[in-house]
Amino acid sequence: MSPGRGLYSQTLKMKSKAKSRWRTGLRIAVGMQLTLSVLSAQASDDSEQPWSAPPLERVVVVQDGRTGETVEWSELLDELAFADVVFLGEQHTDESTHRVELAVYEGLLERRLGAVVLAMEMFERDTQLLLDQYIAGEIDEPTFLEGARPWSNYRTAYRPMVERARRDGGVVVASNFPVTLRRRLAMEGAEVLETLEGAERAWAPLELFPNTPRYWRWVDNAVRGHIGMMGGPKDPSDPRLTATQSLWDNSMGEACAIALDKNPGSSVLHINGGFHSSYWEGTTRQLLLRKPDVSVKTVDIVPVSNPALIDTAGEPVADYIVYAARRATDIDSGRYAVSVPRNVRYRIHLPDGATDAAPVPLLIWLGEAGLTASDGIELWKERIGDEVAIIALETPYREISEDLGDGGRWFWPDTFSADISTMISGVEGAWSYVSRNMPVDGTRTVLAGEGTGASVAAAVSMLSGLPIETIAFAPRQYSKIKDFPLPLPEFRGDADPVDKRLVVYAAEADREWWTTELDEYTAIDLDNELREIATNAWNQEYEAENSIRTAAGLSKSGAPSSKGGRVMELSSNTVRARHWARLAALKKSRELGVEVSVLPFGERAEEGEGIAFDLDASSFREGNRLPKCPGDFGGTTVVVLPADTSEDEVEAWVQLTEKESDPLAARSRFLRLRVATATGDLALTNVLEKLLSENRENVLVVPVRFCASGDEMRGLARLAREFEDTMTLHWLPGLGGN
Repeated sequence: MSPGRGLYSQTLKMKSKAKSRWRTGLRIAVGMQLTLSVLSAQASDDSEQPWSAPPLERVVVVQDGRTGETVEWSELLDELAFADVVFLGEQHTDESTHRVELAVYEGLLERRLGAVVLAMEMFERDTQLLLDQYIAGEIDEPTFLEGARPWSNYRTAYRPMVERARRDGGVVVASNFPVTLRRRLAMEGAEVLETLEGAERAWAPLELFPNTPRYWRWVDNAVRGHIGMMGGPKDPSDPRLTATQSLWDNSMGEACAIALDKNPGSSVLHINGGFHSSYWEGTTRQLLLRKPDVSVKTVDIVPVSNPALIDTAGEPVADYIVYAARRATDIDSGRYAVSVPRNVRYRIHLPDGATDAAPVPLLIWLGEAGLTASDGIELWKERIGDEVAIIALETPYREISEDLGDGGRWFWPDTFSADISTMISGVEGAWSYVSRNMPVDGTRTVLAGEGTGASVAAAVSMLSGLPIETIAFAPRQYSKIKDFPLPLPEFRGDADPVDKRLVVYAAEADREWWTTELDEYTAIDLDNELREIATNAWNQEYEAENSIRTAAGLSKSGAPSSKGGRVMELSSNTVRARHWARLAALKKSRELGVEVSVLPFGERAEEGEGIAFDLDASSFREGNRLPKCPGDFGGTTVVVLPADTSEDEVEAWVQLTEKESDPLAARSRFLRLRVATATGDLALTNVLEKLLSENRENVLVVPVRFCASGDEMRGLARLAREFEDTMTLHWLPGLGGN
């Protein structure tokens, strides 16, 4: 029997006698029960403040790390109290995690009658004397903090545990390897450890034991995007004894062993980052190399949005897993955060022929940044909307594009990991909801994206458990995908590999990066293929459509019967101009039965007939060609004519605004059309002034162009600046989308 188990067994006997005495007292006091309950409730109400956190048992779920079975909180504490050493693996900035740690510490103190040593990664071994002096009350807190180099989140994360130990006269151990010695090692080499004397000798492990190759594979995978910068192992057989990770693990493991020797009859509770104790590797293994007969329990604390919905799966990572509701984080890179629910919005198109008896395949589309979900629906509805249901996800970050139109972005560099996690949840949630509730065949699902949307799709494919094929067209801003550790098969446990596939279409300049990345995917059994993207714009469209058709189990689309002959020239280089031109080319190609190519911005056709678009007033007599002002109660669309518009054309547009001719008013009594010109009585500022006097304050401004440049739109915005406070102004860079 281990020392810890023997002492705790005696404690249980003492508590059993105390429990018997408590039952006797309860029978005597039963007549007062109602009164005491009322008083207790009143005291509770008085002590609870609006900012109080919910009771811990309401925000955590404990599961057995091997079986996945739910474990009661008291049962967890009972089991941990039998161990000689308990490793609590944390995420350093999560508030709920730190509440769990304090509760475990206090629960063990109660069960072991105070015989618990608190050991912490957060203090380095050269600060032990200061820590002892503070716990003993010999120095004040400012003096302690000045010399102990506490982590930046000490007050909100670790101070409550240290203060509890100080109140009880407990023992706190600084377990980590000192940064001062790490700097000397980096400058002077490993030999410096042999020269340490006196107090310094106690700061470093007497002997360094190697970590396992399995552990190093996991470490290297976690930092795979930065391993080149960090030096990485030059030789796979290198034990890396003086690598920072090894120094930390050896130091903390030895510190726990020394704490057991110095405090017989006590257990050790070690607080460390989850990486150091997961899979019983790292610090856990370093302790057992030094004390193979001690009993050890490991706990992995995992912050999640909804602990009640998590199932433990894969290779066991710890004896117990505590899923804690993610509520707030303390300081991280200078900022604090609270966790709030976040919607991932999407639009959906269902073919008319889709029924429960005849479900259709599903395309989940992540478009290029700068566009909207409606743009994605419009694009793919034109291509395959008769045969496939389409989900187009909105970018999580809305923003005004350079042309003042609505757009958005999928991620920011400094929140890339969290943003991709959001999109994984969004894609999985949309897929499962639509598959449950609509006539789609969830087993025939294709996830596809373009540009930065393609990078998101590729990351979702690699990290998600969706059994689908993913197609990434011309990914952009993809480098941070390497920040994600790969889902290594050796940590999958008994779970079967997910049947999924990733196809990447990359331009020549991107092929080297993607070749290296996909080689790593192949090594972890993720089926993938790299394809060279076509140089011809039409061929790109044709390949994109047919790759999705093939993945969805549909027949390929035939190419136009006539090659060449029609081209489109871009008048501006915005993402919206390219999108609108692309849509127009697809429609013209279907209408005419010929290939219609969109030229890159700045290129002019040397041969072939150009495609022109009618933007005269007569072509907009039908209201569905004019964009309506957004808003629950409609508004006014103001079309702005170019400076070179003829007087006759100006008059034709003005006639459209008359009550009996207004094509927008014919659609809704809340909609109106107005015309503005570059100068004169109908100048934009005059038109807006008149609308304001008529209490028509919701206005969409649209230049009469296929797609205006960002410079032109910003020029219009400058003219309207004086109305920004008193009117709601919307902007659309042209009529090409209609």
